[in-house]
Amino acid sequence: MAKIGLQYLVYKGAGETPAKGVLAEPIQADLSIQLNEAKLYAGDKVVESDKSFRDGTLTLGVDDSNVVIQKELLGHTIDVETGEITANGNDNNPYVGVGFISISKVTTQKFRAIWLPKVQFAEPSETNQTKGESTTFSTPTMTGTIMLDDTGNWKYENSFATLAEAKTYLNGKASIA
Repeated sequence: MAKIGLQYLVYKGAGETPAKGVLAEPIQADLSIQLNEAKLYAGDKVVESDKSFRDGTLTLGVDDSNVVIQKELLGHTIDVETGEITANGNDNNPYVGVGFISISKVTTQKFRAIWLPKVQFAEPSETNQTKGESTTFSTPTMTGTIMLDDTGNWKYENSFATLAEAKTYLNGKASIA
């Protein structure tokens, strides 16, 4: 399956009245899953093995480290009047659900909606440099740890024939009206 696009990065916070919505325009979404691996040897052969989910990493490249990301994913304080963002050493990076649509094409185009129900993000890395002789775009990269949710699930996904269907699926997961 040839992947040809990435769209619609959404989130849902935790709590009774969680914040939710579109995070930013996605540039890149990399999933890396780590497994518990163990083998039990008996009678000079492997008789049992385990390859269960341990955790994962979601690396997101986004177009902007906006106010929503700063507040909802990193737990920073935003001054409503001035727009000033304050990052404190005691900020609590909350658990959030995150979803996106990966577009692929072999003979027909498909829209694969992926929802990760429990992710905790760290402060994004960013590069700042002078313009020089030509313009080079630099965008933030965020890394989050993927964990099991309260039901033991770490990912939900489904493929659709249209972008609208994939968005509807993610809107349901994120409780976006």
